[in-house]
Amino acid sequence: MIDPSRVLEPLDEAGDAIGRLRDYRTPEQLADAVRAVWQAVERTLRLLLRSDRDAPDALRLTALSPTELPTDRLVRALRERDRISIELGGLVSELERAARRAEAGQPRAADADLAQAVVDRLRAEVHALGEEPVREVAHQAVSQRALDEPATPVPPPARQRRGLLVGVAVAVAALVLVFLVIGRLADGTADAMDEAVADFRAGRLAEAEAGFRTVLERDPENVTALLYLARIHRRENRLEAAADRLREAAALAPEDADVRRELGHLFIQLGRAEEGIRQYRRAVELAPEQAANWLALIRALRAIGSPEADEWLRRAPAEVQAALGGPPAPA
Repeated sequence: MIDPSRVLEPLDEAGDAIGRLRDYRTPEQLADAVRAVWQAVERTLRLLLRSDRDAPDALRLTALSPTELPTDRLVRALRERDRISIELGGLVSELERAARRAEAGQPRAADADLAQAVVDRLRAEVHALGEEPVREVAHQAVSQRALDEPATPVPPPARQRRGLLVGVAVAVAALVLVFLVIGRLADGTADAMDEAVADFRAGRLAEAEAGFRTVLERDPENVTALLYLARIHRRENRLEAAADRLREAAALAPEDADVRRELGHLFIQLGRAEEGIRQYRRAVELAPEQAANWLALIRALRAIGSPEADEWLRRAPAEVQAALGGPPAPA
């Protein structure tokens, strides 16, 4: 069994760079962030192989040397030993190309999404290797229909008007008070959300989780907070908890593309590729302008060797085609 905290140290140390993937303001800042994240990802992969006690000594001894074990051989060794998934291996190769573009001063906006996807996937898979019992619990939860899509909730009947005998002046005063309280609560909720998002982007997951839970205490139907909690749970391989949060989010916003994409990520992480792809397709249908939906769908199709990957790539926006190596050759 590996020690996830030790293997993931490079990603933890790259928290600022990971945060800049969302907050960059110039191409130069994006390029710097992509390069730094790539270095952290490569270092993490090398530590993962070095930590594999069952690997041949020749591999473990050269794991930390880019000269003796180039990246392509490193990824191949991890794949052969079933230490990373086919999908992650493909994403890592794409990120290496993105890092080369960044080095040449030619970063693409989609590279930020790609780098974040690699970080999220790598964290989840490393935690999964160190915490196999958690995965079993998650599968049991799913088998018990924890991820079944709930029916869209029916709003409760409107409350009957009350207080008809209350004087107009009292009613107006009460209404003003309500608006003041709601306004203050809204401001406080917005501040809490901003702080939690900042913590998440900086890699301070414990603080971020506490912040999003505070938001939900004030606004139980805040879908954005539920999605962020699900992402945190997935990063930490708390898949049963992630399923719970996404079930709540799907009940509140069944036609939200972000919810569908997150459900897809979770299904893929659980090894249920077909169901994950179904969620990605729905996300593309709901929000075709979001590159992240196309990228997730096409990468998932490629990971299972589906010929549909090229069909979807032909239909994808230009920025998605560019991020995935250009449009496919004509059939």
